[in-house]
Amino acid sequence: MPIIEVLQKWYKNISKSSICTGIQIETVNNCGWCVCIDLFDTVYETESFKTVYIRKGDDNWFKCIKKNGLFKGYGGIENLEDILNVFYCWIK
Repeated sequence: MPIIEVLQKWYKNISKSSICTGIQIETVNNCGWCVCIDLFDTVYETESFKTVYIRKGDDNWFKCIKKNGLFKGYGGIENLEDILNVFYCWIK
């Protein structure tokens, strides 16, 4: 399933059942990405998640963590899809 469909389905499901901040995708000032996905009131809120950190170069890196009920991903300018795929692999 394409990652956009995964995010749309995720948001549709959580928006019906909880008050949450949903999904935020932002650019950051160092030419990269920040992704924050609210896990509040989902089965993943209490699921363990092992931090993922991959660095292939100065502009080719990403890190995904779970903290305080949020999935957070940070990465270089070309790593948005990598971050979203980490989330997808964790929830599937």
